[in-house]
Amino acid sequence: MTDIEIRSATLDDLDGLAHDSAELFAEDGVTRDRLRDPDWPRDNDRPRLAGLIAAPDALVLVAVYDGAVVGHLVGTFSPASSMWAAARAELVSTHVAASYRGQGIGGRLVEDFIAWGRDRGAARLHVSAYAANGSAIRFYQRYGFVPLSIELALDVD
Repeated sequence: MTDIEIRSATLDDLDGLAHDSAELFAEDGVTRDRLRDPDWPRDNDRPRLAGLIAAPDALVLVAVYDGAVVGHLVGTFSPASSMWAAARAELVSTHVAASYRGQGIGGRLVEDFIAWGRDRGAARLHVSAYAANGSAIRFYQRYGFVPLSIELALDVD
C-alpha cells in the first residue's frame, strides 16, 4: 500500500502510538508471558513513549494511513562503553495493526531501523522475540537477524 507514510513520531502521534503499542503488549507480551500486567500500558506507556520521542538516542517511527497510526517501531542506541567494545542498537518494539499486515509496512519499519543503526555506527543490531512467536522470529530473520542467545525461564508458582 503506497499510501502508508513512515516517519518519525511526534508528540501529536502519542495517542495513536500508545494505542498501537498497547495492542502489541496485549497481543504478544500478555498472551505469551503470564507475569505481564495487562493494565501496564494504561498507566505507563504514554510517558515512556513521550520520553523516547524526545530522546536523542532513540528512534520512534510511526506508520500512518489517512491520519491514523497503524504501526510503529521503537529503537534505542547505546554507544561503546567499558563493558561493550562497540556501539549497539536495539529494536525494542515493532507492531503493525492486524488489518494492515502483509503490505510490507513492518519491513519498511525494520529497514529504516537498520539504516538508522548503521548511520549511527552500531556494530550490532539486536531484537528479541518470544520463542513461541515463530512468525516474528522468521520475520526478523528475513532481515538478517540470527539467534545470539537463549533466555530460559522457570515459573515457580
